Order: sequence, then structure tokens, then C-alpha cells
Amino acid sequence: MNSRDYLALFLLLRTTLIFKIYHMNVSNVFIFSFCLVMFFACMPQPLEIDLPPFEDEIVVFSQVIPDQVMAVALTKTISALDFSEEEGDSLTQNVFDGLLVSDAIVSIAYRDQLDTLFPVINGVYASINSPQFINEKYTLRIEAEDKVLTSESVMLPIVMFDEILPVIERTDQDTLVTLDFKIVDEAGDNWYMINIYAQGEVMPGGLDINSFFQSSGNVLRKTELLSDLTFENNVFEGNIELPDVNPQDSIVVTLSNINEKYFEYLQIRQNSTNFFTEITKEPVSLPTNIKGGLGFFNTHFPDPRFFDLKEY
Repeated sequence: MNSRDYLALFLLLRTTLIFKIYHMNVSNVFIFSFCLVMFFACMPQPLEIDLPPFEDEIVVFSQVIPDQVMAVALTKTISALDFSEEEGDSLTQNVFDGLLVSDAIVSIAYRDQLDTLFPVINGVYASINSPQFINEKYTLRIEAEDKVLTSESVMLPIVMFDEILPVIERTDQDTLVTLDFKIVDEAGDNWYMINIYAQGEVMPGGLDINSFFQSSGNVLRKTELLSDLTFENNVFEGNIELPDVNPQDSIVVTLSNINEKYFEYLQIRQNSTNFFTEITKEPVSLPTNIKGGLGFFNTHFPDPRFFDLKEY
């Protein structure tokens, strides 16, 4: 019980006792008074909580664009005492800009090569020279704000849609965009990620680097995660509804083969009630492959498909 509960209980007892005492003899009054004193003597005293000072951590995101670029984005966590939606705080652009990590030294090592990534915008670093070797191990190293973060990831083989086709359902009241697709499972245990990009503002539910640092243009609209445990006879045929995609848009759909740990990481983040708030207060319980920080360094190799919805 908190102090308000005790106050309410005290007032209730006080009112009841006044009524009772008026109709009681002296001995009963003494008994009730004694019980009342004992009750309040047992009330716990308020405790002072001494919280340790908050230490922000660096959160890592990464993205591979086939045959073009490897990108790494860096943000910082923020204390729940400094940012709370319940207290009316909102993740404005100024607040978000303050979370970006600039002036970092970011490098990726593979085989006998070492590529130093260059800053693209605040918090985003990219390399256009890093070859993307299938089944090759890539090692990430970050030096920022007196911290050193490292991680390793293997470039998984590219996987492709067996079939994929947009479907436009037009009615008198509305128009719905869906995607029909078919995936033939690769050998071994596999986990798949489908991303859908379209023109417009960032929407919740997207889980890659574009959603953090791009407010217009082709941005991530939706992410679907699939485990081959749900496949029947090594084949999965599915349908994805895209209620936030305009039938006049052009869209890009990518399929990636990702590892199990990254799959679990995305599942937890996808179930977050507020994704943008959650990145500012990244729970340490989330899976991570970053030593010395949070987030995830991944090197999946997406298969992109382009569609102009006006043609369907």
C-alpha cells in the first residue's frame, strides 16, 4: 500500500470510530484506541531509493545493399528518467538527433582486408568498397565515446522468391494492396525476412536502417519474418496485406536469409508497442551480438524485386 492508500484507510477508520465511540463505553473506547495506535505503528516507513547514475550505451544497426554498400548506424540509449511518454515526452527530431553517435571510427575486416567506413550523415557510416563474399566472416569494430565495440557476422547465401506478384483488390469503398509469394526452402535450418519498401513517411513495423534516418522517399513499410518450421514440404506460399501502401506507388520487396539469433532479435523488436521509444531505451534482455554495446551487426544478402503498382 502506498501513502494515499493509508490516508484513505485512516479517514475511513476515523469516521467509523467516531460513530462507534459515540455509542460505546469507556473500556471499548480504550480497546479501539489501542488497536488504532498499533495499526499505524506497523506502517512501513518510506524508503529512499538511491539509483546508480545512468550510463548510456551505443546501439548498432547494420544494412547490406547488394553490390553497393555496407552501412552501420549508431545511436545511444537514453535514461527512462530523462524520457517518458507517460510524462508527455515525445521523440522529436531534436531529441533523436541528440541520440546519434558522430565522430566514431568504424571499420569492417574480412579475409586480409580492413575497410574504414566513412560518415554519410550523423550516426550513419558506409563502405562502398567492401566485397560481399558469401559464407565469409566479417568483423566489425567501433571506437566511439571512449568505448570499443566489436562483433562478427557471416554473410549468408542469397535466397530468392520462387514466385511473387502484387495483387490490387478494388472495391467501391477502398483499394487493398497485397502480395502473393512463394518460397522454396534452402537446405538446412533457415529463417527468412521479407521487407517491403514504398514511397512516403516512415511507418511503424519496419525494422531496418532506413526507418531510423529517412523521413521521406522509399522507406520500409513492413517486415515479415518466417521460419522454415512453418513450411510444408519445403515450400511456403503466403499473402501479405499492405494497407499503408498506395496502389499508385512503386514498391521494392526484398527476401533475405538471416540467422536464428537475428530472427529472434527482430521478433522481439517487432512486438514492441512503440518501436521508436524502444530504441532509446534498449532493454539489455534483447538478443545482441555486439560486445561492449547493444543492437545487432548482420550481413544478410537480400534479393530485391521492383514493382510499379499502377501496372496491376
